[in-house]
Amino acid sequence: MIIAGTSEVLLNHFVKGMDPFSSITAPRVYHQLIPNVVSYENWTTVSGKHIELPSDIREALSSKGHVLQGFAGGTICQFIAVDDLEHSVKNKGFGKLVAVSDPRKGGFPAGF
Repeated sequence: MIIAGTSEVLLNHFVKGMDPFSSITAPRVYHQLIPNVVSYENWTTVSGKHIELPSDIREALSSKGHVLQGFAGGTICQFIAVDDLEHSVKNKGFGKLVAVSDPRKGGFPAGF
């Protein structure tokens, strides 16, 4: 699930244009091919935030024949991105770094 979770965070940010925090907190979907089941997050984090794939997306997947299964848990990611990439390029690579810790595990790094 690590590859799927990390890929979703990167796609959220670089393809969908989401800010780093939204990229991390968005509900994730997993499909391991065997078994043929689409797993989606449906749980409440230790900080009380509920994470669940929206019902319209679940209905769309079901209508296409996917077997859905909600589960409590998911891949925990940390994310560091350069804020304002255009400014960074103009200043020869010096941009503001934005670091985000996943609220799925409390929202702060466990190490240093």
